[in-house]
Amino acid sequence: MKVLFTKKFFSQDVEYMKGRVSKEVSFINENNFDPEKLIDLVSEADVLFGGLISEELLKRGKQLKYIQIPWTGVDNLNWDLISSFDVPVCNSHSNSFVVAEHAVSLMMDAAKKVSFHDRNMRNGDWNRMFPGVKNEISPFSASIKNSKVGILGFGSIGKSIHKLLSGFECSFKVFNKSGNYTITNEHTEVFAIEALMNEISQLDYLFITLPLTDDTKGLIDKQVFDTLPNHSVIINVSRGVIINEKDLFEALRDQNIGWAAIDTWYNYPTVKNQKVPPSVVYDFHKLKNITLSPHRAGYVNSGFPHLDDAIENLNRASKGEALINVLSLNNRY
Repeated sequence: MKVLFTKKFFSQDVEYMKGRVSKEVSFINENNFDPEKLIDLVSEADVLFGGLISEELLKRGKQLKYIQIPWTGVDNLNWDLISSFDVPVCNSHSNSFVVAEHAVSLMMDAAKKVSFHDRNMRNGDWNRMFPGVKNEISPFSASIKNSKVGILGFGSIGKSIHKLLSGFECSFKVFNKSGNYTITNEHTEVFAIEALMNEISQLDYLFITLPLTDDTKGLIDKQVFDTLPNHSVIINVSRGVIINEKDLFEALRDQNIGWAAIDTWYNYPTVKNQKVPPSVVYDFHKLKNITLSPHRAGYVNSGFPHLDDAIENLNRASKGEALINVLSLNNRY
């Protein structure tokens, strides 16, 4: 079975895959990603590997079995194009626990204000309490134990967050599309996303782990921030634009919520080593009640977990077995 990379991957990624795919799997290209070269090669490919999918590739790929996206997010795919060719698309959830770890780390940082105190102490400011003086940011931390946690989006990442926090004796409200999910944890309630506004007024923490779709873009807005308690913390490891940019900034500026810990943003570097702020409109970097993370949740130095599901699918396809993580062309995730 022949695999065509549609973009350049790190050499470490390629070597990791080579050491774990079955002998029936081979890679057509590793170095040449010129669009015309890809079109020449696609006729012999069984799998397109990567998110850069053109109409010409699909037209010429007469023997394509499926498209493999080796990460979770698929919001940049041209779904109308792919749907017209009816080629199965799979993504990868094998790094979900790594992303969940980062999400919980962001939660802990927000609760304990670790990075905030670190920044202050580098300037000699211990942020101590004195009688009659109100600190701009309270030096006291929040507790995780027995807190009320919401998880918006209960896929692989959301379930992993739930598992990590269960030892803290939290109570959970989790939200998915259907509102249906059987869970044995007696301190967990499951709701449809439509019930969000009715269920968040007492939450201490709200995690966002939704896929980006037309329905979820801008879902978290002023109405949500007005309903959450003013001490609440929002943590986003999904896509930036699921949260309304203006409403998030104003909620933090006006202390309508307590804190935000954000890994996905509204503005990204476009060239190597470019230094850019996370927004070109609002000065999030000047706010004190926010933890900024540079879209780093999936990065670990102990392996390549984002590739494991993709490797599993390559091995399954080479044996004619059913694929995992097949996406819905109608739902677009």
